[in-house]
Amino acid sequence: MSILTPDLIENYIHSLYRQEDEQLIRLREEAERLLVPVITRDTERLLYTLCGIRRPKSILEIGTAVGYSALCFAKAAPEAQIITLENRERSVHKARANIREAGLEDRIRVIHGDAAETLPEVEGIFDLIFIDAAKGQYRRFFELCEKNMAPGTLVVSDNVLYKGMPCDDSFVPERRHRTIARRMDGYLTFLTEDPRFETSLLAIGDGVAISCYK
Repeated sequence: MSILTPDLIENYIHSLYRQEDEQLIRLREEAERLLVPVITRDTERLLYTLCGIRRPKSILEIGTAVGYSALCFAKAAPEAQIITLENRERSVHKARANIREAGLEDRIRVIHGDAAETLPEVEGIFDLIFIDAAKGQYRRFFELCEKNMAPGTLVVSDNVLYKGMPCDDSFVPERRHRTIARRMDGYLTFLTEDPRFETSLLAIGDGVAISCYK
């Protein structure tokens, strides 16, 4: 008798997802080969669904990497203008090249620099904010972009379960990872207790928090 394992269920779900355009398929394959972190397929489909519901006109992303999620946002929300922040120069060059290839330079703006330094300079209110950068700095990033939120703003935070470490950091051997796990636990407590937001935590990918500014 076969047993339904988490891997079997995950593979089945992924088999149902329709493939996106050729560039995204190629970028994901390249990122996986080079061990460059990009959003999981589950998170990708969630972002597409949220964009379909919210129909954002403005999106702020913290953490660009090679531009994969920014391109997903551009395709999922065809009316949106996107600002994305990235600290690593090499990633900025790669992301800009991928955005040029997609012909989306007029809709996606990549800002180079530490988000803690560049966020204060970002102006305007955003319909959707996506946090996917240094895991130990999520609360700082969140607080820095509170000025860019208004009622109805969705804040999506990726990788919040951090391989399960925030659940119990007693088995985490490295001090650096313990520090990140404790900070992430503090961030999730902050999100779920802040009465200004309605927050749901989803155990998909490496954990996603969805917070709606009330």
